Amino acid sequence: MAQAGGMPEQALDLAVMQALADNPHVHADEIAVEADGADVVLRGTVGSAIQRAQAASTVRGVPGVGRVDDQLRVRLMGIDGRADADTEAAVIDALIASDDVHVDDIDVEVSEGAVTLRGMVELPGQRDTAERITMAVPGVAHVENRLRVWVTVSADEVAERVTDALGAGALVGAEQVNVNVVDNDVTLTGAVASDGHREAAVAAAAGAPGVAEVHDHLTVRPARGPRSR
Repeated sequence: MAQAGGMPEQALDLAVMQALADNPHVHADEIAVEADGADVVLRGTVGSAIQRAQAASTVRGVPGVGRVDDQLRVRLMGIDGRADADTEAAVIDALIASDDVHVDDIDVEVSEGAVTLRGMVELPGQRDTAERITMAVPGVAHVENRLRVWVTVSADEVAERVTDALGAGALVGAEQVNVNVVDNDVTLTGAVASDGHREAAVAAAAGAPGVAEVHDHLTVRPARGPRSR
């Protein structure tokens, strides 16, 4: 998309990245760049305050750049740290490129190839998407997904979904399934009539808006038929 009175955002991205690459005092691979109109956001981790200042100054000098939002972090690091910083920037770049997540709400940390995602997302699917995108980035060995979901989980809605999934004719009804909600995690306790009912209850709870994880503490208690005389 072209910005008013200037170059397209993609072209501005490329111009900024080229300027960073041309600066010998900056490690461009450690920096993720996102252009929003004429505004540019810098994310990632650099090895010194001087590198951070050089990066921001370089970007401000690129034609077409208006405001620079410097979100770079500074951390002293050796060779391994440099590799982690490169991976961190690559993960942020991958998240920026996705239309399904909002990178502004996600914090990325990398240690020896292990990535930790923190922050907030709107829906459980975005949490999974962010993890999937991160796992696909070269250099990522493991992902610890600590993202939380904004949507508030309704225990009543989860219970209603479980009731619908089991059906009115279930031998052991949904009234024996208890729903407990803590933040965006749901715990199911109680008894169901079969393994099939158990799977249906868990799937129904997992499909409720805002649910991040379902803890299955259900027991299977088959209903007994009438005794023969």
